[in-house]
Amino acid sequence: MADNKITAIKVEIKDGVATAKVAFSHPMTTYNQAKAKTGNSEDANFIEHITAKVGNETVHDLSTSQFFSKNPIFKFQFKCDTFKLGTKLSGREKDTIEEDLKAKLGREPSFVERKDAIDKMFPNKGDFLTVIATDRKGNTYKESVELTARKK
Repeated sequence: MADNKITAIKVEIKDGVATAKVAFSHPMTTYNQAKAKTGNSEDANFIEHITAKVGNETVHDLSTSQFFSKNPIFKFQFKCDTFKLGTKLSGREKDTIEEDLKAKLGREPSFVERKDAIDKMFPNKGDFLTVIATDRKGNTYKESVELTARKK
């Protein structure tokens, strides 16, 4: 059996509107496919419900059916002008912080040391978008990502 999960969440924010893309790893087996494969249509399994929340506020709620493709990608938008945004750093900025930390420590910094250094320089954390999906078999998949905006 495949490892069913949310494989990625990407959020882009522009003019107070967030566009989220959520990718799933899921076979999305229809009733007909299950019947052909196992002889029993009750073996069908597909994502039935997706909810996206920021804090306690639901920003997207979707009931789905068996008619989505295998490993679906869902895209939706929501207003985010009332949510707190964290700072999104470029790769170059992260590399500079890591190089400074490496010079200071005299060795390669650990993941935790890198994260702590970035958190100290940019302590403002954004609210988190949490996506929760439930499939027909009752399995729940949950993943979160911080809402961030480019540093100005």
